[in-house]
Amino acid sequence: DSNTGNDKNPGTIEAPVFSIQKASEIIRSKGNNIYTMKIYPGVYVLDSHISVAPEKVMTDKRIEIEASILPDDPSWAPEKMPVVTSRALKGELAISNHWIVSFLIDESHVTIRGIKFHGYFYPYARYFPIARIDETKTDLLIEQCLFVGDTNSSQIQAIFVHGNEVKIDHCIFYKVRNTIVLGYGPEKGIKTGCSFTNSIVFGSNQAIWTGGADKDFKFENNIVSNCRYAWVRGNTNSTKYSIDNCIIVNNKFYQGIPDSERLNPGEFEIIENNVIKQ
Repeated sequence: DSNTGNDKNPGTIEAPVFSIQKASEIIRSKGNNIYTMKIYPGVYVLDSHISVAPEKVMTDKRIEIEASILPDDPSWAPEKMPVVTSRALKGELAISNHWIVSFLIDESHVTIRGIKFHGYFYPYARYFPIARIDETKTDLLIEQCLFVGDTNSSQIQAIFVHGNEVKIDHCIFYKVRNTIVLGYGPEKGIKTGCSFTNSIVFGSNQAIWTGGADKDFKFENNIVSNCRYAWVRGNTNSTKYSIDNCIIVNNKFYQGIPDSERLNPGEFEIIENNVIKQ
């Protein structure tokens, strides 16, 4: 709780901690049976990335990082969403000198729910609020989250993930640069079990970027509008995708394919079922 918490507290409902960093240390510790982080309304500015990688046994367990008040609660209002952003310096992660990450997912079976992510403070950075680099990890659910930025002045890249079973559901993305970049499966192979459903993307540079091949990717019940590219597919990815029950309108380009130097308009086969396009 960024309003009443104290990092000397045990992290209970009655005595919450102050910072997300301290809460993550409690979840990481093998000295307890805590797997859930509830984040109260407030603004949380991270000085470094949060590694979601517990030392405790994960058998039949799931890590949940979520707002204390969710949209299905009658008392929910937009201003009650906890707001997370980062002021970590570029180069803080070994992945890339230009990358900034808030939640680095280093474990399977993780849910992130009901959080509002804002753009990064400084220019010339790739800020991913949520990233999973380890392609051997699986089962990541991101739902009821809001990603807000500006494509030039307050950049946010939203989500970058490798591995199987990445599910995005009931999220809103407003003026992010790349809404979601889906990389490769294990051993740089084909991904399985990924989906993007019931979500809205508005004003992104690239709405969907499927870099590596997919086996059964679901793209259903979404609205994609006012983006530069609605869908980008990696230049070595030959997957035939399908779109179901979606509205895809007012985008500059429907499809894009990158080469070794830049992203270019291109065409690849997409099966469309009940899709409104303009």
